[in-house]
Amino acid sequence: MALCFAHTAAGYLAYEAIRPTEAHRPGLLAAAVGLANAPDLDFVPGLIVGHPGAYHRGVTHTVVAVVAVAAIVALAGARLARPGWRPLRAAAWAGAVWASHLVVDYFTTDVVPPSGARFLWPFSDGYWIAPVTPLAEVVIDRSGRRAFFGSIFNAGTVRVWLGELVLLLGAVVAVHALRRLRQIGPVWRGIGEET
Repeated sequence: MALCFAHTAAGYLAYEAIRPTEAHRPGLLAAAVGLANAPDLDFVPGLIVGHPGAYHRGVTHTVVAVVAVAAIVALAGARLARPGWRPLRAAAWAGAVWASHLVVDYFTTDVVPPSGARFLWPFSDGYWIAPVTPLAEVVIDRSGRRAFFGSIFNAGTVRVWLGELVLLLGAVVAVHALRRLRQIGPVWRGIGEET
């Protein structure tokens, strides 16, 4: 299981992909981070009934959920339309951000059979996982609430938490460096040219 920092990095990149260069949009950032992490809310019903993970990587981790989220955003956007608001563009972005969770999970190590997830359900019952999984996992203990939280937060998972934090910070630094280079790019282009 990938942790929240990897999914947050994907959400942050989705936010930066559409954010205007002149201003931060905290609401948009919160939406991106929330959508990128939202598929893991499927842990909540399992925690409530005392069987964590009972519903994890179920319907929220499928293309059906991606389409449903996009449709909900399109309908809500059309209903709450404001000047300059593009419901279909917002829907496509929201669906893509939700799908980023599936992509991150696809590239995350999964040693507990069946490995991967049924991303293409209901069209396929096959489990999908990348042949190369660069993201480390945390193996969760599904036996109860205390065991669940204990398996996520312990000395053995520190390396995974830190690795994902480095990934998130690296994404932030890279985006800001690229934005800065783009801003100073015209200055560099003029050097050496005759006037």
